[in-house]
Amino acid sequence: MRERVWLKSGAYLIIQPTEALTVIDVNTGKNIAKKEMQENFLKVNIEAAEEIARQLRLRNISGIVIVDFINLGMEEKYPIEWNTDEALTACVINGDKKLLLRAVGNLIANAQTHNPKGCAISVRVEKSDGNCKIIIEDNGVGVTDEKLEKLRTTPHYMMSDSGTDEPRHGLGLLIVGQIAAVHNGSVTFDQGKQGGFAVTLSFPIP
Repeated sequence: MRERVWLKSGAYLIIQPTEALTVIDVNTGKNIAKKEMQENFLKVNIEAAEEIARQLRLRNISGIVIVDFINLGMEEKYPIEWNTDEALTACVINGDKKLLLRAVGNLIANAQTHNPKGCAISVRVEKSDGNCKIIIEDNGVGVTDEKLEKLRTTPHYMMSDSGTDEPRHGLGLLIVGQIAAVHNGSVTFDQGKQGGFAVTLSFPIP
């Protein structure tokens, strides 16, 4: 298969497999409109993420995959790492691609919102107990045991409360839970292994 893959927007991917890992570079290509550049680049990155998932299946690529998305000006403050086990084979979920991408996007945005000074964000996929699990974890400020318990047992706690200066984990997490539910899945909240916050989306494997 060709190294270069064109996207509908005019941007393109460069896919370079090596012995140890696969490197994928996202380039603007013909998509160089300067108006609303940040929004345009974000759309390209989302399109690229969808095509990368398709290319990984088509090329039967597993193991370590490093993706260099287009710079949105936040990569130094919020570096995102893909940490899926190299032994993992394809993990297929029956569902609405746009909704699933929105769920992952909401979780990444949640990590950024609650760590204004910055944090590293890890995204990984695991297969266990007949489920495909997507874990988004950060090494930021984390949550207390009390807040974690409220997130697990009191859904309305996730709603923003204008009567307090304390940022809560907002409507985004409620939407994530709803997206998981319509796919017969679940969402769980935990303290991250590096002291931050971790969210796991679990979906049954067909």
